[in-house]
Amino acid sequence: MKKILIIIFVLSNFSIIAQTSRQYVGISVGPSFPLGDFSKSDLSDSTSGFAKTGINLKVIYSYKLSHNFGLQLHFVFNANNIDNEALKNEAAASKSDYSFSVESNRPWNSGGIYLSPFLRLPISERFTWEIKGNIGLSSAHSPQFIVRGTNTESSEKTEYFREVAKAFGLGFGTGTSFMYKLNKYVLTLDLDYYYSNIHFKEITGWGWTSEDNPSGTPYNYAADRKISSAAISIGLAYFL
Repeated sequence: MKKILIIIFVLSNFSIIAQTSRQYVGISVGPSFPLGDFSKSDLSDSTSGFAKTGINLKVIYSYKLSHNFGLQLHFVFNANNIDNEALKNEAAASKSDYSFSVESNRPWNSGGIYLSPFLRLPISERFTWEIKGNIGLSSAHSPQFIVRGTNTESSEKTEYFREVAKAFGLGFGTGTSFMYKLNKYVLTLDLDYYYSNIHFKEITGWGWTSEDNPSGTPYNYAADRKISSAAISIGLAYFL
């Protein structure tokens, strides 16, 4: 009987330790929705991103400092293709006597490493709600694309090319997580918002080519880009 009581005591203490673990790691994935200038499709506006709905991937390390507060590290990656159809329509609007096609080889890649203080609100024994804010280093790679056009009357060819550009800056965000605990595993539903105003030092390519200017007019300029997106992701976490 004494041995049984000792075993029950040890198991109950192990259960308490598991339930009060301060650390977990998690991964989640879901759609990434471009917002604002990032989603705008206006060829005459240099801030337009022409970004489409893409994918969001997030890896989290979380450490609980107290019952309700803690810190997290977020490693975030977003990939958003550009809207080739919208870009083609904008080109056709600027040159109505041409028919166009668009080829894009790389999407928008954005993300970063964020430090995220969080507030933890236990709803029940298994269900928890977290609210968090993000600040950290953000990066972005702009897409590479080429717009090809053919004059509908003379069959003259023209092209417009944009090279990949990369930049780094400060990123911000906010989010919330709904967590359902299954022993040491946790199912998560995450809602996140990310924002960064990144300075691209070199945006390069060449302008519209023509028979008189077959190589086009090279361009190289700097510009700020506001990259904002919302993400809904489903994930799995594990208490260490």
